[in-house]
Amino acid sequence: MSVKASFAAGLLLVASAAIAQPYPFKPIRIISPYAPGGSTDIVARLVAPKMSNSLGQPVVVENRAGAGGTIGAAAVAHAVPDGYTLLITSSAILSSIVFSSRNAAYDPLKDFTAITAAVTQPGIMLVNTAFVAGSFEELIKYGKMNPGKLSYGTTGVGSSFHFMGEIVKLAAGVSMVHVPYKGGAQAAQAVAAGEVPVALLSNNSGMAAVRTGRARAVAILGEKRVAELPNVPAIAEALPGVERPADWLGFYGPAGMNASLLARVHAEIVKALNAPDVIKGLSAGGMEVFGNMPEEFAALMKRDLELYRRMVPLVGIQLD
Repeated sequence: MSVKASFAAGLLLVASAAIAQPYPFKPIRIISPYAPGGSTDIVARLVAPKMSNSLGQPVVVENRAGAGGTIGAAAVAHAVPDGYTLLITSSAILSSIVFSSRNAAYDPLKDFTAITAAVTQPGIMLVNTAFVAGSFEELIKYGKMNPGKLSYGTTGVGSSFHFMGEIVKLAAGVSMVHVPYKGGAQAAQAVAAGEVPVALLSNNSGMAAVRTGRARAVAILGEKRVAELPNVPAIAEALPGVERPADWLGFYGPAGMNASLLARVHAEIVKALNAPDVIKGLSAGGMEVFGNMPEEFAALMKRDLELYRRMVPLVGIQLD
């Protein structure tokens, strides 16, 4: 038996022994692969205490930022599928990695158990309030007149916001330089401080800077406008027909979770998501509960993989 096969067999034995005991009998970890303060972190920290109260065990959120979120995701992909190590992440961290990196640390379909797409959220494009462009049209005009001088921050290389930025470049015919950060909070701070003139972020990460007057919203990265910013156009208005990355955040476990364990974990997460105070907290961050079934989430992942498959050669993102 090869070393890899022996290791896999060992993991299965450990998993079988753990699953044989009533679940849960020890603390559960939810890994968020970005720095604290971003959307995945917010969702995890709203859900964790509800799960802890229901399950009678601590549910701890662990931030493992770096490499565009792939470090945290890989940690879960290689964990024992016993329900004690979970992942909360965006669509891009799983969908884009296979097609944008030659040395991916995991396969998004084979190395994870899809639990549920937890929430959906439109993104937002911000500019620093001191920047000369105060609208999307002015931003594009500036970029065309000043090639190479316009930069934009996102949550990292290969993120859905990185894809969106590159799509805007292609669709609008403008030059922009990507500046990756470790998370949404860091990118929001960067645009508010003028470190970058533009940032593409989740509503949750970006709206604090807008509310305090440190940044201005110039586009909603979705199909329609949002109630809090009724005068800010949706990207679908500004660039009709543009194809957008998926906008969900989802929960996963390692591949190989058995059906009864998956059903239990799914039920606990969805119950937590639908608690009134959690819904209120998510809504404040511009997020809406999704909470689909595992098989529906797996199908959604496959669909979005095809979207990213088409997009990667177009935008030319390469992680290596």
